[in-house]
Amino acid sequence: MPLLSHQDEQVLTQHLSAIDNRVTILLFTQAIGGSESGPVAKQILGEIARLNDKVTVVEKSFVLDTEDRAKYGVAHAPGIVFLSNDEDTRMRMYGAPTGYEFVSLVEGILIAGTRKHDLSEDSVALLATVSEPMQLQVFSTPTCPHCPKAVVLAFKMAFANPSITATAIEAIEFMELSRQYRVTGVPKTIVNEGIEILGALPEDEFVRSALQISDTA
Repeated sequence: MPLLSHQDEQVLTQHLSAIDNRVTILLFTQAIGGSESGPVAKQILGEIARLNDKVTVVEKSFVLDTEDRAKYGVAHAPGIVFLSNDEDTRMRMYGAPTGYEFVSLVEGILIAGTRKHDLSEDSVALLATVSEPMQLQVFSTPTCPHCPKAVVLAFKMAFANPSITATAIEAIEFMELSRQYRVTGVPKTIVNEGIEILGALPEDEFVRSALQISDTA
């Protein structure tokens, strides 16, 4: 049974029409001992790919495709990696993108497909100062309407700077990670294992918080 309604497909087709670059979505799944949401993630991605011939889904084995796992730094399954014209966008998702997380998925596809991030000039200038690897982990849930704002902003930061990787993590599905990072509310962003950003902040605040730049700087 399709997960997207006919109306959903029409709206989504219109959104995806902006894509002018090839988007390849790598889906890492684990058949035995993995999350039960893998098949759901596969179905969602498959239904999206059928709406635009520039979007392709390639399923990878979390257990067997170890070289690809290492190449893209995929630590959990289901894991989603976005490629633009075969180039890594450094945007990742862990878990089945259902509910409001579907919005983040579509936005990730659009960023990869249009190769545009629409960040402000000030944000781009600040991000240009990042030369060491930066990891942004954004915890979200399918029922959180504010989470896509934080996730998509992290995605845009990753696309804007090759030193930055942004990963959206489904907080309920990956409870061990949520406990590890003391996630009691979402969205919550962890920067390089240390800095914590709570809530969906405006772009300038979020970028400055991630880079630890004061408002007076």
